[in-house]
Amino acid sequence: MKLRRYTHAFILGGLALLAIAGLVLDRPAYTRGVSYHGASAIVLNDGTRISLEERLIIGDVMSFAAMERVAGEVSYASLVADVVHFGPRSLDVRLQKAQTSRAKPMARMSEIPDVLLGRQYGLAIGATLRLEFLPVADDKVICYYAREIDNVRCLNR
Repeated sequence: MKLRRYTHAFILGGLALLAIAGLVLDRPAYTRGVSYHGASAIVLNDGTRISLEERLIIGDVMSFAAMERVAGEVSYASLVADVVHFGPRSLDVRLQKAQTSRAKPMARMSEIPDVLLGRQYGLAIGATLRLEFLPVADDKVICYYAREIDNVRCLNR
């Protein structure tokens, strides 16, 4: 009879333990030391095709490399950033080095706000960038949102 009296307490306690276990055992959305890559194509209104390839490696230092190709023009860029905070669903990085193969972005890139190398943020050395990882079903894919540049990217292994 007394056991029946505490049934709700046992159920609530069990749910609380499950919630705590879910938080503690939550696997990170990314794997450190793994190279993620992606390729995408964008077609402008006049039919010009822009190809973008990118590679991201997350470790104690995060490195990002990208290549944009428009017709015969190719532009390369790389970013190196120190990771200042690791979270299971987010990273805070401080940009240390940015290099591009061009002094200014390709003129056509300004037509598309989503193309990465045309963004001014990539050259803001010392700035902090927060990457929020979005939930995905496949563990070989990461999708992240960079709040400061309002950009979502998905890459795979």
